Amino acid sequence: MARIKPFRATYFNPQIAGDISRLVSPPYDVISPEEARALRAGSLHNTIHIELGEPGDADFYRKAAELILAWQRQGVLKSADRPAIYFYQTEFSYHMAGRDRKVRRRGFFALLGVSDYEQGEVLRHEHTLSGPKQDRLQLLRATRTNISPIFVLYKDPGLGLVKGLARAKQVEPVFELTDDKGVSHKLFGVDDPKVVEKVAAELAKKPVYIADGHHRYETALNFGKELAAARDPMAASAAWVMTYFCPVEDPGLVILPYHRLVRNMPADRIAGFMERVRMNFQTELIADRFSRRNTAEVFQALDASGKSRALVMIDDSRKAWMLKLKRGLAKDFKAKLDVEILKELVLEQGLRISRQEITDKNHVAYETKEELILRRLSSEDFQFAFLLRPLAVGKVIARADAGGVMPQKSTYFYPKLPSGLVFRKMVPGRDIS
Repeated sequence: MARIKPFRATYFNPQIAGDISRLVSPPYDVISPEEARALRAGSLHNTIHIELGEPGDADFYRKAAELILAWQRQGVLKSADRPAIYFYQTEFSYHMAGRDRKVRRRGFFALLGVSDYEQGEVLRHEHTLSGPKQDRLQLLRATRTNISPIFVLYKDPGLGLVKGLARAKQVEPVFELTDDKGVSHKLFGVDDPKVVEKVAAELAKKPVYIADGHHRYETALNFGKELAAARDPMAASAAWVMTYFCPVEDPGLVILPYHRLVRNMPADRIAGFMERVRMNFQTELIADRFSRRNTAEVFQALDASGKSRALVMIDDSRKAWMLKLKRGLAKDFKAKLDVEILKELVLEQGLRISRQEITDKNHVAYETKEELILRRLSSEDFQFAFLLRPLAVGKVIARADAGGVMPQKSTYFYPKLPSGLVFRKMVPGRDIS
């Protein structure tokens, strides 16, 4: 089952680097060009300088490696005195199903032993793409540093591990900050051998499930194999990757759905679309015009659709329709997720969008924020929107346990883990801690 170890974190020294809230960044794959420019301008020490290169900068990987070394020499980065596990708590607000909510999520950072999925220690729920893995591999080769953590889930019905870590004696680093999105973060090290041993022993009894970071995990796995084949002195260290562990049962574990927006559909594909939809779905008009006035009510109606296999369609005249899968199809689609039903019966069969077109994003875009759906429909000339309910974490676990994967953009674990709270610098030899 899962193998974990403590590690000596490398982290920003606020006395030299400045306020930690100005140094962290979102992970590389969710940073917009505008946000990237703002982060680079905000601080010379922001994590983005070693996390994401500017467009067209082929020399970024080398410069990132040199910058990490320079920051270490200058004292911008420092390392913990002893190996530890790092407790991490975040409190945040979010909007889902037409309502505002506020929760707290707790977990911890440690090293995770990497292994092939077939070994059953680490399970996935997504396919990966070659482009992002090649990018991350080049960065890992150059820096030999885990800059962004993997995000995994583990089962702990009593939440005993995070409760024990929250009570443990704190050691450095100790950070408390609120970021520019109003999310509060608390992090501190725990090096009590008894606590660390208990965490490792509990995780050794069960697998872990990748929630976010499939590309980074597979990159770490491939890099470890590459160094082992070359008999590199860093090979033992590269067999482990910095990871955030969160219990499946944590009440603050939030999964947002990826809603679909569709544009550039030619008239011949739209012709007869509603008739094709009605072949598979019962349709109910729930709003004559999707507007700011009724956005919350539309999402609340979807949330209240109960056990029905349901989604909402905003059509090209901005009417909002509740689509419920016909009872006669329920058996055939029992094992399918709502996002898979949408893909097969609505996008592919109804709008005749090919799987390759979906992969190439020729017609389909994605949005997780309910409050942005109406704005994007108006400002970006989309013809349709398809609204989905959030996926229960149990569905993610069940699919992973069965050895299956979900379509791209099925889950958005919110909020994303910030890059820059802690880093993990690899060291040569067997004593990876």
